[in-house]
Amino acid sequence: MDSNFGKLNHRIEIRPYELGESISGFDCGKQWFNNFINTEQVANYRRNRLGQTKLVYFDGEFAAFFWLSPSSMESSDYDEQKTHHADELYDGPFDMPARLLGHLAVDLEFEGRRLGEYLVNHILADTMESDTPFRVVILHSHDDVTEFYQKYGFVKASPNSERGADTTPMFYDIGKLPE
Repeated sequence: MDSNFGKLNHRIEIRPYELGESISGFDCGKQWFNNFINTEQVANYRRNRLGQTKLVYFDGEFAAFFWLSPSSMESSDYDEQKTHHADELYDGPFDMPARLLGHLAVDLEFEGRRLGEYLVNHILADTMESDTPFRVVILHSHDDVTEFYQKYGFVKASPNSERGADTTPMFYDIGKLPE
């Protein structure tokens, strides 16, 4: 991360969502994300152990959230002939351990402060340092943010199957440990 991230680091607090917490007034410009964080749905995800939502505070104000979950990536999730860097992925008898970035949203009030960039880098660094041996970070990107994720090294998975026509599966290869 560059020096601008050092300036942001002391202004940002990231903590897990706790059951019963009330969050309101968030608006990232996308109704689905607003509904998720402003309703009981975020509590249901936590209660059903579907993943963990992290709340992001910028100078003490609720500014963003992201949701992470353990997952896996099968070789059928990408077409090796069409997917950039797919030949470097593990080709073994079981699925690759993956961390799913299910949601990442920044309130419109905090746009332009590089908060989304900071969070992507935070998630990648946290995944690399995790005791869980994730090989890839995966996500399903909407068309309007695909280029954003590509700037940070995510590549389109070019799936063999068409799961969701409204999103593009993408992954970031954490890579092998040095020998």
